[in-house]
Amino acid sequence: MNKNYILQNLAYTIIIIIGFGSLLYIGASVILPFLFATFFAIFLYPIDRFIFKKVRLRWLSIILSYLCIFIPIVLVIALFYLQLSTIVGSLPAIGDSLKKGFTQVVDKVEELIPFLDLDKDKILNGESSPDLKGPLSFIGRGIVSTTGIMAGAGLTLFYSFFILYYRKSFKNFIIYQFEKSSRPDIKETLTKIKETVQSYIRGLGIVTVLLATLNTIGLYFIGIDYPIFWGVLGGILAVIPYVGTLISGLLPFLYALATTDQNWQPVAVIIYYITIQQVEGNFITPKIVGDKVNINPLMAIMALIFFGSFWGIGGVLLALPITSIIRIIFGQFESTQSIALLMSSDIHNEAEKFKDLPLKN
Repeated sequence: MNKNYILQNLAYTIIIIIGFGSLLYIGASVILPFLFATFFAIFLYPIDRFIFKKVRLRWLSIILSYLCIFIPIVLVIALFYLQLSTIVGSLPAIGDSLKKGFTQVVDKVEELIPFLDLDKDKILNGESSPDLKGPLSFIGRGIVSTTGIMAGAGLTLFYSFFILYYRKSFKNFIIYQFEKSSRPDIKETLTKIKETVQSYIRGLGIVTVLLATLNTIGLYFIGIDYPIFWGVLGGILAVIPYVGTLISGLLPFLYALATTDQNWQPVAVIIYYITIQQVEGNFITPKIVGDKVNINPLMAIMALIFFGSFWGIGGVLLALPITSIIRIIFGQFESTQSIALLMSSDIHNEAEKFKDLPLKN
């Protein structure tokens, strides 16, 4: 293959990546609400279609489908608020306990590995070394991004309403941009994307409820104070892949370390959360979400870092469904099928499939 051709393709690829990255970063305030609205509209589509058969008014069926989703969410938030209101006076004490537990962990690490020379005061006050400033600034950007998403919630609902209202026009617009021979494949691709998004959001909601319930029950029997608060908080944090589960177990561990006199309780918290994580990762999520979000852990982590660096927590929440959609699209074209296979979760069992892929010209 001509070296100039390779260099030319490499240059085009770099230019596209830089341009695409700049667009993602600069246009976050517009792109994020639209993406959330698109995924929300795809999730609502089955409900809206069912209601439309009864009322025959498109705008009314969309509003009723909103209510079907928001009423249960409002009830759950109200229940959580009641639990939170009972301990709101204890929140400063909980924060102090978490800080005390963290201090005990740092002291133990210094005892075991003295050459690390950790300064817990600087770490707690954010005056740490440059190595720790990166994660702290990432969390800060995530909070700002989340605030922006909440402020744009009305815009997201506005977008999703019209995406649902004009869905047939949008679908036909996409399909008829391709040649007639390719349109059946495009329809199949759109169907796969729809099923992936619906499975992911539906499964994530069910997994969140199950984890909140299991966490609450486990912490109650271990004897940790405020088990419902920690359990529900852990379920909510689970929507952030990988990192959320770690934080959801770390917080009650630090609290138990500082507030209980029994040494076995903090250890029991860690063991229980590790067990729940294994059960969730190997049984609950695969059974509920299924194989629709077919992304291997390496690609998932890279996607979380990539989209999170642009959009904070909002990007982290969208990383997996967006990456899964990209994999589906790549799988429909011969020139990118190898990339789609490289992104899939079963790559370790199907390494030989690369031999059967068509060669690039």
